[in-house]
Amino acid sequence: MGNADDMVLAGSRPQYSNPIDSLHKRTSFVLIVDSVLITLAVYSFFGTLAIIPGLFFLAVWQGYKQKASWAYWFAPIIIATLTVAFSFLLFFNVASILRGNIGGLLFALILGYAIFSSIRFIRVHFHPVYQMGYSGHSVYDEGIKLPSNEMLAACPSCLAVLAVNPLLLSPEDKCPHCESPLVLGHEEE
Repeated sequence: MGNADDMVLAGSRPQYSNPIDSLHKRTSFVLIVDSVLITLAVYSFFGTLAIIPGLFFLAVWQGYKQKASWAYWFAPIIIATLTVAFSFLLFFNVASILRGNIGGLLFALILGYAIFSSIRFIRVHFHPVYQMGYSGHSVYDEGIKLPSNEMLAACPSCLAVLAVNPLLLSPEDKCPHCESPLVLGHEEE
């Protein structure tokens, strides 16, 4: 039986030895991008005073990137702040589209996708497996005993940890938590 470092998210290509590290790296990137966007917004209103939140965001990003426990909840708060701002922009943009200004349709689609993605990055912070991985624990440290034909895998959509037999998985199998496919189907050639 392998260890947690051998686990690969169902339906994904293995890029890192640990899927939590891969997710953490993507979340860290989203955090720094969101921090820069918020800092630029503050700068447009308050000028050089934006250096104060900018330095705070930089400290949070650095702490989060190094998996400091104090920085954990600041990440979803910062991402949620920008998500709320994007939601207001989307609302006003959709109102403009409904009044006949079709030019903002592409912007509305981009904002909608950004909001959807941000919500997923926020939700992952409430998942116990991500919290364990962030704090340096492994699901195997918790004394989980699996039959020899099963392994732990995470749903690629909601990251729910499931005990699965990889030889029996098919594209029709769904996550019991979010009903998303556990395996990506292959197109017939």
